[in-house]
Amino acid sequence: MSTTAQAGADRLPRGPHRLSREQVASHQRERILAAVIATVGSKGYAATTIGDISRHARVSRDTFYAQFASKEKCFVAAYDATTRELLAEIVAVGTSQASYVDAVRDGIRVYLRFWSERPEAARVCTFEVMAAGEEALAQRERTLASFARLFHVIAERAAAEQPGLPAVPEIVPRASILAVLDLATEYVRQGRTSSLPELENEIVYLWLLGIAGHDVAALATAGSGWATVAPARSDA
Repeated sequence: MSTTAQAGADRLPRGPHRLSREQVASHQRERILAAVIATVGSKGYAATTIGDISRHARVSRDTFYAQFASKEKCFVAAYDATTRELLAEIVAVGTSQASYVDAVRDGIRVYLRFWSERPEAARVCTFEVMAAGEEALAQRERTLASFARLFHVIAERAAAEQPGLPAVPEIVPRASILAVLDLATEYVRQGRTSSLPELENEIVYLWLLGIAGHDVAALATAGSGWATVAPARSDA
């Protein structure tokens, strides 16, 4: 569910309109997805009912069931839409940067700002996904795999830009992603979601440490610039 969809998740115009059946259904779906983020983010997954979601979305139960077979499937769709939007924003900003270090920094900045501006979605995608059933956990795993692939892409770009960097061990992408997720989850648990951007330097260091080593990570987070780092020896 896009930010635009959340902002525009209002009731359809009353009376006659020119919207097609498909447009009406799409609009209703966006409202339901926004509603499940809002209700689960405030009440928790277990306490949220389909009635809660329907009332918040201002649709009937029949309309809900025309879109989703269950609360869990609705939750999974909202989680998937939210994390896809986040990943797309990270990729967009990362591919526009001249160096892999800048791509990492700007991508982390987007990640932290995204959640800090969406406290309910942050809670849904950290805590509540763990309580939403096996299908939700499977979707979480697919999302983690997508972020791991992104880490691999950045590592490949780093190797091309800075020949001689050692290969990244297979466990590093997932370990780095889970570490970031754990940090974000703790901030959400403490009610500090809006303060997530203060973690930028620490997380940039963590990612660059796994990709290019301490020297690059330390220089990047110290504001010294990374270009002064000598390429790693190929036999290191």
